[in-house]
Amino acid sequence: MVTSGSVDKKQYDHNNVAAGYKLYENGFTMNKLEFELIRTALGDCTGLKILDLGGGLGTHARQAIEAGADFVHVVDISESMIEIGKGIAAQAGLEGRIRWNVADATIPLAEQGVTGVLGPGAYDVVMANWVFDHANTEDDLRGMWANIASSLKPGGKFLGVRCVSSGFNADHVSNGKYGVKFDDFKEIPGGARCTIIILNDPPTIFESTTMADSYNMTNDIPKGLGMIDFEIVPAEKAEVIKSDPEFWKEYLEAPHFAVVTAKRG
Repeated sequence: MVTSGSVDKKQYDHNNVAAGYKLYENGFTMNKLEFELIRTALGDCTGLKILDLGGGLGTHARQAIEAGADFVHVVDISESMIEIGKGIAAQAGLEGRIRWNVADATIPLAEQGVTGVLGPGAYDVVMANWVFDHANTEDDLRGMWANIASSLKPGGKFLGVRCVSSGFNADHVSNGKYGVKFDDFKEIPGGARCTIIILNDPPTIFESTTMADSYNMTNDIPKGLGMIDFEIVPAEKAEVIKSDPEFWKEYLEAPHFAVVTAKRG
């Protein structure tokens, strides 16, 4: 879940955010919906080769393995996130099926001397979950999408979680109803910066930047790189929401995140 730049790397390696993300994946309210939507987006992955860009602890990489993926390459800028992820994968007996590389998602992977990652056009699926919400500039966002598009086979699938603007001013975001608060929004060139507070015990706090092309679902940057058929995985069909529609009503009225899919043309 970590992507680019020295600020992000410092946050995730030195402020206990990596450990906080481990708490996030254990029973956290919002992650139940996130995990179900990712599972839906992945579908049957039998025999597929998958790249998990900004994959952090390998949380969704493990979902892909459960869905039948041949293997998943996790790329993340944070050594701390990857070390924790390796330990979790080892405990699950997934050595060899999840492979790990430290790299910056905004820079072409081939230019970083990344080993073990397949070449251009080699992956059936590329995931990028919460990655775009660490793009400090439009150039960062373009670099992320360039890695995604170049890594996919023609017709290959992209999927990823991202913040969406419909929920930025919603009460449930300011009061943390679903376990996450967004605070202190500021405009920056091309987008916005805010503080995200994951309501663990203790809370996990980090700064996020996101570009309007992403949170407004404009998608001009990826479309310019050959990505097509953008769709939002329908949250209202998720079992976790159908089991308690009243609790999730505010989210459905003003979602603050979505799982998006697309294809390489």
